[in-house]
This record gives sequence, structure tokens and C-alpha cells, in this order.
Amino acid sequence: MSYTPTQPDKYNGKQILITSDRLIFNAKDDSILLFSNKAIGFSTNGSFHFDTGEEENSKFVINAPKIYLGLKSDGNLANEPALLGNLTEQWLMDLMDLLDQILLDFQTGKMNQLGNLGFATTPSPTSLSRIQELRNGMDGINDLKKRIKEIKSKQINLV
Repeated sequence: MSYTPTQPDKYNGKQILITSDRLIFNAKDDSILLFSNKAIGFSTNGSFHFDTGEEENSKFVINAPKIYLGLKSDGNLANEPALLGNLTEQWLMDLMDLLDQILLDFQTGKMNQLGNLGFATTPSPTSLSRIQELRNGMDGINDLKKRIKEIKSKQINLV
């Protein structure tokens, strides 16, 4: 479902209507401020742009308890939480370190015990202890699983 904005066609109550080929608001020394008790709506059949200066301190700030980027195909608000970049990166690095340690332990023989020909191999008692440590210890698999929810944004939702 695509969204096509429409121009307001009903004008009721006290209003100011400006119709022109182009409107320019230019604040030379301060800000342009808009305020409404309910909502501010912008609609266009073309593109909508926000541009800031290129100075290092220029920024684009959106401050709201919930931010939705896009609508689902049925027109409802997005419901897929965005991931927090730094926390996601750290969580993935921790996961990679854990997997690397497991592979290292297998490579160095810490987790290998040969069985008799034709029988399944089983971990040695030392390996069982190490596996338990990697699964349940600090920053082990179970700890990483508990931390997964931390990487989801509580503010930004995407389609």
C-alpha cells in the first residue's frame, strides 16, 4: 500500500490560508518556530528534505518518546525496534569472542575425547566443566541471550 498525500480540501473555523507558487521563510538571526497543541502536518506529492549546515556542530535532532520510520503495508505504524549500534556491536563482538574461545578449545584438544571405533565420542570431564563455564559463566551464552533485549531501541521503530 503506498501513501499519497492529499491537500486539505476543507477549511473550517479560524484559519490563515496562503496560496503561492513558492513560500520562503528566512530567519536571519534566530529560529523559525512552529507550535501546535495537536499536530503539525506536512504533505507533499514530491520529496521532503531536511538540510543542515556542514559545520561540525550542525545536527538533526528528533526528540520524541516514540519515533516511527515508515508505515507497514497495511498502513499501521512500524513495529520492528531499531538496534542500538554501539550495544549491538559490543554484543556481536562478545558473541564472536565466545565462539572463538569455543573453537580454540576444540582446536587445542580441550574438548576432544576419542571413543572406541564405532562409538560416539563424548566430552572429557574437563571438557564438560569448560562447556558449562562457557554456557553459564559471566558473558557466557546464557548471559548473552539475556542481553539481547538491550540492543533493541525503545524509541525508534522501523518497517
